[in-house]
Amino acid sequence: MKTETRNEAPKPRSEAPKNKPKKERRPIAPVRFFKDRRTKMFAGIALVLWSAYLLVSAVSYFAIGSDDQSIVISNTVSKMAENPEDVQNFGGAFGAYLSQNFISNGLGIGAFALIYYFFAVGMSLLNRNKKQSFWFLTMRCLILAITLSVVTGLITFKADSWFFWGGIHGYEINRFLISHTGVFGAMLVSILLIGLVMSIYLNELRKVYVAYRRRVNKHRAKVAAERAAKEEERRRIEQTLRESAEMVDGKNDEDNQEQDNVRETPPARIFVDDSLDALMDGEEPERRSPDDYRRHDSVITPEAQPEVKHDDRTGYGLMEATTMPQSTESVATVAETVKEEIAEPAETEQEAVGLTVNVNTVEKAESIETNVYDPTAELPRFHFPPIELLSEMKNDNVSVDEQEMEENKQRITATLANYGISINSIEATVGPTVTLYKIIPTEGTRISKIKGLEDDIALNLAALGIRIIAPIPGEGAIGIEVPNKDPQMVPMRSIITSKKFQECRHELPMAMGLTISKDVLIADLAKMPHVLVAGATGQGKSVGLNAIITSLLYKKHPSELKFVLVDPKKVEFSLYARLERHYLAKLPEEEEPIITDTSKVVATLNSLCVEMDNRYALLKEANVRNIKEYNAKFIQRRLNPEKGHRFLPYIVIIIDEFGDLMITAGKEVETPITRIAQLARAVGMHMILATQRPSTNVITGIIKANFPGRIAFRVSQMVDSRTILDRPGANQLIGKGDMLFSHNGEMDRVQCAFISTEEAEAICDSIDEQVGYPSAYYLPDYIPENDGGGAIGSINDLDPLFKEAAQFVVSSNTASTSSLQRRYSIGYNRAGKIMDQLEAKGIVGPASGAKPRNVLVDPLMLERMLENEQ
Repeated sequence: MKTETRNEAPKPRSEAPKNKPKKERRPIAPVRFFKDRRTKMFAGIALVLWSAYLLVSAVSYFAIGSDDQSIVISNTVSKMAENPEDVQNFGGAFGAYLSQNFISNGLGIGAFALIYYFFAVGMSLLNRNKKQSFWFLTMRCLILAITLSVVTGLITFKADSWFFWGGIHGYEINRFLISHTGVFGAMLVSILLIGLVMSIYLNELRKVYVAYRRRVNKHRAKVAAERAAKEEERRRIEQTLRESAEMVDGKNDEDNQEQDNVRETPPARIFVDDSLDALMDGEEPERRSPDDYRRHDSVITPEAQPEVKHDDRTGYGLMEATTMPQSTESVATVAETVKEEIAEPAETEQEAVGLTVNVNTVEKAESIETNVYDPTAELPRFHFPPIELLSEMKNDNVSVDEQEMEENKQRITATLANYGISINSIEATVGPTVTLYKIIPTEGTRISKIKGLEDDIALNLAALGIRIIAPIPGEGAIGIEVPNKDPQMVPMRSIITSKKFQECRHELPMAMGLTISKDVLIADLAKMPHVLVAGATGQGKSVGLNAIITSLLYKKHPSELKFVLVDPKKVEFSLYARLERHYLAKLPEEEEPIITDTSKVVATLNSLCVEMDNRYALLKEANVRNIKEYNAKFIQRRLNPEKGHRFLPYIVIIIDEFGDLMITAGKEVETPITRIAQLARAVGMHMILATQRPSTNVITGIIKANFPGRIAFRVSQMVDSRTILDRPGANQLIGKGDMLFSHNGEMDRVQCAFISTEEAEAICDSIDEQVGYPSAYYLPDYIPENDGGGAIGSINDLDPLFKEAAQFVVSSNTASTSSLQRRYSIGYNRAGKIMDQLEAKGIVGPASGAKPRNVLVDPLMLERMLENEQ
């Protein structure tokens, strides 16, 4: 037995090394050298400089290459370098040699495509975010160079030039084609090559055309606006002139009328010669016309000058005879004087008056300086993840199987006919997962009869699950949703690149997927304002949460949005930990940005309630009603940051596996969630709850009442569907992202957008590589009521670390619970008690949200206080 033991003992020793896990082999040194980022950067810079040198040499060759051609052909580069003054090319002897061989002896104009190729390869090596296929770029540039050479060679085949415009390559190819196929055959080859290049560069040509059309339309709109402004200005000036002329004419008419009244009254009372004598004798004077009165040139003496009174209404002088003149000549002279005084103003008023109208316009400033606050200024170079990180799937177009739809139509019609139900028309709408058949029944048909045939229709169609919508809201039809035999996947890239998502102006856009009518469904979380997500395991719930997070990351800057992610399973949201310095919010003392511990979940939720109360206090001081108005006021610098005002980002709380939290914490979790759901909408805090147990003890009535937005993936029972949506339907879904989205009483069937874990990781890596904030967004400290009350009640029983903590706080001038935790390696509750004791002693001030407390004493005062305590 000993011998056998000795023989068998070495066996495990020999087998042990084989079972050890092999270490991952590092790539060899040359491979590591070429994959190194610095090597790629150096190669990229070298290629860009090389392309610039080639471009300068090529342009110089076209300008003065004829002077160097004889020298280049008959000499080598080294010989030309011996006499550099003989070479005129800006690139020197080497540049002249390269230009001669690349252009005239090579591809001609097509050589510029090779220069662009070197530049594009260099830029792709320098730009890490822009991924471009090397071989795809090589083939495109090579085809473009050959096409330019052949086409240019055909056009300039018989041209008299000192070099070949298409190079020897283009000249020889066209000579061969013309000799074998004639000019027409050579033209067909050139047209074929041009068509090939246009098909390759179709997307670039379309972008150039769209940019050109936008520029032209913008210029036309500008010219039309200027023309309309000039026309409006001309009309306004004409209207002003017309009104001014009417006012002047009216004024002249009034003055003439007043002048006539003045002429009729005062002069008629003054008479001359025999009329005056007759009046003195008491006889009736003979009436005469004004022309019968005689003019007298005698001068009125001062003694006989009548008193003149000025009438304020007319502005004319009226004479009152206080002293009667002694002779008829003096009286006539007085009358003539009155006539001349009256006639002079009339003649003055009747003269033509020139009108000059000055129309001044408001001169616009060339540039307007706006001194507004920019919340993105702290991260000015932040850019959203490139769209190339999302995979582009080939089967994003829904294939329509007409035979399948026709068979389903016949079976639906036959099934309804078997039960005596006739229809007028049937219409099919093909979606990515299901096809909606809209049926218009004949008059008098009871809807309940059709709804009762749901199982019979499913049996005849041999489908996975049939869902009947009776009736379709807003339409006089009944809908029957039939799953497609070949369901299609909706890639996240097709949703992000859609026009509707790119142009949407929602505060918090959630890109969910495609509806049956292939419309992109985008919901605004800020208006919902909270969402409840439920579904069985493996039906797409986690993918739906990733789609929501991804759509928000592609729209909101880190200064505008923060996430609080709760993941009791510890694996769903772990990849988003890299967003800590950009998008995540957490408690100051927490090390992990993703909350996984149930006790920490309770503290975080209560901290969010404190944040909510602090935000409401800021809104009250600013006299606004919601976060949008508050931020607009802050951006306009109408709120003073020294008074505690700050820019408030949106906070989105996403809790996965909510059922597990309800089992372990219960009311401790439900109470802060209910508070946030009821009050936090106005201050920009929104919550998304996800669970795979949609039972009534998890989704309670209080939670359902405060979560109007519902997303239901496939569930196994109808009662679960009623718990989520308050109606059946989720139990009839087919899974794999098929979901029902309910909001404001409307329900849509949506195929959720698919985003893989690799795509989500690539997005997180792209954001993590950029410069972020120094730390995460810190939530305010939360001190439990029991701990706080005990600390204040037992203030005489000071903590053993109280004296040392007080000296540390005063010397560092920093008072926060998290700093005490890190300094003395104590728990949160103990650090909170010490901070309450410091506040009760008057050493620090009260809590002010997420900011540190104010230190109220200096070191000398602290020593006196501690001596008095002893």
